[in-house]
Amino acid sequence: MVSRSLMAALLLPLLASSCYAQYWGGPWGGGYHASTAAEGYQRGLADVIRSQGQYNLDTSRANVNQQEANAAYIENRNRAQEVWFDMRRRNDAYRAEKAGPKVTSEQIFRINAQRAPKRLNDDQIDPVTGELHWPLLLTSMVYTPYREVIDKGFEKRHQKGSFVDYDSHQDVVKAVDSMYEELKKRIRDYEPQQYVDANRFMEALSYDVRFPSS
Repeated sequence: MVSRSLMAALLLPLLASSCYAQYWGGPWGGGYHASTAAEGYQRGLADVIRSQGQYNLDTSRANVNQQEANAAYIENRNRAQEVWFDMRRRNDAYRAEKAGPKVTSEQIFRINAQRAPKRLNDDQIDPVTGELHWPLLLTSMVYTPYREVIDKGFEKRHQKGSFVDYDSHQDVVKAVDSMYEELKKRIRDYEPQQYVDANRFMEALSYDVRFPSS
């Protein structure tokens, strides 16, 4: 029979090998090793599952963060739009307040009527004879050729109620326009008040000549 001492000598290396399989590295450090292949497989599978779980957790957190960022962006955009529309409403209200009430179509008609040139009044033309009462400045010899055509045309308009024909009417219109231009060119030659009176007369004459006899 094999002695006990011999048996111990044979088992000692096996025990040492088994211990080394569980912890390696000795005094210089090391790590734990699975004692069996099944244990190593189970530990590896556990690491894979743990890694997958960590990945899922990180992915879920990233999705939550993205959703929160999207919600914050939408909220900020909506606030910006509200601020813009609010500022626009205030600006429109301010302009409306400064502009005052809207002008009606009747008021516009009255304003345009007031701004329109006036026809010759009774101090400028005789309502019975149709004779023109020229301002003193316009009786100057330089305006005589124009006055003769205009006086004759207005006399006929008064007698007939309107100008005889298109050509005669155009002759009077051209004479009025030419006389008015001549007056404007000579503005520096006249006293201010005389020019104002003559200009006011010519303005009314230029408008009145477009109408039949009043």
